[in-house]
Amino acid sequence: MSSTPRKALHQIVVNDAREFAVWPSAKPLPSGWRPAGRTGTRDELTAHLRSSFAPLVELPPARK
Repeated sequence: MSSTPRKALHQIVVNDAREFAVWPSAKPLPSGWRPAGRTGTRDELTAHLRSSFAPLVELPPARK
């Protein structure tokens, strides 16, 4: 048995409004959500979503 801790498996899910979320694979999906076809760790999936989708609203410049 390995002594390294396993990270929980998650999946990307999507609803009819095309909103995406990262959801634990072991939990049942909420009503209206379905798998989007990608699984991995929460960190991996969050990074994938951030790199795949541009913000819908242009963010103001950071304040100094």
